[in-house]
Amino acid sequence: MDILQFSSNTSLDTIKKYSSFLIYLIINSLFIMKYGENYNMLILTVYLLAVPGVSFFYLKFNFKEVFYKILFWFGVVLFFFLSVYLNYKIDGNSLNVDRWSAMEIGIKAILNGQYPYNIPDHMGRESSNLPMLIVLGMPFYLLFGSVGYLQSFCFLLFSYLIFKIFTDYKQRLAVLILLFLSPSYLWEVYVKSDLFSNFIIVAGFTFLIWNKFLMKNNMKLELVSFLSALFLMTRLSSAIPLIILLFKKFYDFSILEKLRFTLVFIITVAAVAYFFFHNAPGFDVFIKHNPLMIQGAKQPLLLSLLYIVAAFVLSFKIQSFSDITFRAGTLLFICVFVPFIMYFAKYGYTDMITNSFFDLSFFNMCMPFVIITLVLGIFKNKFKEN
Repeated sequence: MDILQFSSNTSLDTIKKYSSFLIYLIINSLFIMKYGENYNMLILTVYLLAVPGVSFFYLKFNFKEVFYKILFWFGVVLFFFLSVYLNYKIDGNSLNVDRWSAMEIGIKAILNGQYPYNIPDHMGRESSNLPMLIVLGMPFYLLFGSVGYLQSFCFLLFSYLIFKIFTDYKQRLAVLILLFLSPSYLWEVYVKSDLFSNFIIVAGFTFLIWNKFLMKNNMKLELVSFLSALFLMTRLSSAIPLIILLFKKFYDFSILEKLRFTLVFIITVAAVAYFFFHNAPGFDVFIKHNPLMIQGAKQPLLLSLLYIVAAFVLSFKIQSFSDITFRAGTLLFICVFVPFIMYFAKYGYTDMITNSFFDLSFFNMCMPFVIITLVLGIFKNKFKEN
């Protein structure tokens, strides 16, 4: 079925496909409008014609499997080395984005036995990274001297993930093409940001738990609880895919299983929190300088609570892996799109887009899930998930 060919069939699979495609276009269009400079409308017009056009011809013609296989692995190797080169070549201090430096100052502080949340980065702002996000960047800082290489290796992880999820190379290459056609992702690689990469890892965890724990029951619930706690402490918004993935299973646990899962989860969170916060100079410093306070409220608390409630409800509707990726990606998109509209109504186009009153990079949280859902929907994947 053509990606642009609407039919009278309003099944969930159809909704998943077209909703994901719309979200993909909206997010990337916003990045083009912001970073397209004086030619943003021209670039946007070309982009909105090119992506459906490429999709149409990609689905229209079929070649031998070896053709897609060669292009897939060529794309993986080429882009990996290109991302490594960009990270090496681009001086982070010249960028007007400080996600890399916020992570780096946190790593340096932990390695030096300091409190990581009251030290300014290269733009004079304090790190708002949760503890495990800082831990994710540590190997790349220690081995290569830059946390920017996290993006390169997360790209390899995403390539492995789509290799495992999808059944043939035409599908796998389709994911890769959508990734390369995404200005939001290319921007992240260029500026050494971490949001897309963070949620590539969360998406990988989602697939692992779906496959090994929910489908085959080959993982101990204590291990699942431990890993869930660690991933929650990379970003609070990762709670949404985690709840959608696991709450129904938790609900079905026996009382003893619930207690075991909860106990491991609490102990893990407490241990990580103690390691990162115990060396705060004082309680006042901890209260004024911690990730939650530094991040600040992006929207009313009631809305945030509604998203969490929605995630709990959606968990009971899960019947397939694509259900998880679709609901997680869509809800994460809504979490960012709602405050974006609120800010837009208050400040207008110039302040929101040109003057960066709103950080568009938050949209990248949903993109790994959106891209996976889109390709699953287009090809009606043969992956046994039901």
